[in-house]
Amino acid sequence: MNWQDDPELARISYKGSVRGRLLRSVIIWGPFFVVALGALLFFTFDRAFLGGDHGGTWFLVIVLAILTVLFGFQTIQSLLDLLGEPKVTAGFVGRRWARSDSIVIKAHYIRLGKMILRGDQFILDGIREGDYVEATYYPHSAVLVWVEKQEPPEGALEEAQKLPEIKGL
Repeated sequence: MNWQDDPELARISYKGSVRGRLLRSVIIWGPFFVVALGALLFFTFDRAFLGGDHGGTWFLVIVLAILTVLFGFQTIQSLLDLLGEPKVTAGFVGRRWARSDSIVIKAHYIRLGKMILRGDQFILDGIREGDYVEATYYPHSAVLVWVEKQEPPEGALEEAQKLPEIKGL
């Protein structure tokens, strides 16, 4: 047995890679957010108080507002997760699916209660609908850090059978 087979070391290593992806997201989208926010403030002030002397139009302000919201959402949620700690929750997997987010990248998802959490094939391997799992995730970006199958606590199976999203338990 080598160090790569140790589950605790694998968890620590994977947590570091998830934090790296969050940092990369802040580095990529943060400058676009700052530029879009600065341009939005400048052209809004130009249009509202100076009469559009520097080329500001309301159409430009609306486009910049949309871009600022899009870039800001991605940047702020990743930054909040970088500054915070992951949360742990347990429950039954209501649904598991995968889809291609781009031409090359395939993302894997699970629904745990009312939350939809995103992971990859490595940590979701062996997790199926109806499994009782303990999930460690970042709450703002809903990115999974680690998922482990667990034995359900007493009475949890009866409660899960009452839920419409978990069938076949």
